[in-house]
Amino acid sequence: MNVKTMEGLAGANASIHLMSTPMGIAKEAENKGDTEKMKRALSYASQMTDQAEAYGEKTSKGMELDAEEAKKQEELRQEEWIQARRKEREELEKKVKEGEEASGEAGLDSVEISGEGKYQAEMAAPSADNAPDVVYDKSGEAVEAAAETGENINVSV
Repeated sequence: MNVKTMEGLAGANASIHLMSTPMGIAKEAENKGDTEKMKRALSYASQMTDQAEAYGEKTSKGMELDAEEAKKQEELRQEEWIQARRKEREELEKKVKEGEEASGEAGLDSVEISGEGKYQAEMAAPSADNAPDVVYDKSGEAVEAAAETGENINVSV
């Protein structure tokens, strides 16, 4: 919090509290009918009000300075964040370039499959020749193909 803001808030608060004394005296003087005393007391109260307004203006200026400082701090934090992201991106690009140079081909990774790996892949993958024919009815259930049941189906109209 800015010093002007704190000073303004404290001064305005004190001025408002001090204003209660002359206001009480003015009320007492009014009850007694002493207009001169009442005028003096109201004059003091008016001075306290003016002083409180001046402190209020000081508080406003301090709050503006606080807002400017907060904005500057946020801009610095944003710039630091941007710089950190740029540095991370540069490091990542550097690693990618090093990987490309090591593999010899830009942007492509290569994999070499051993003979054992090729054999296992062939054994695990079902052959299209051995795959059974599957037919589905209107409800989505798998049914046995007509060719496997030995039935002949006439599709002519």
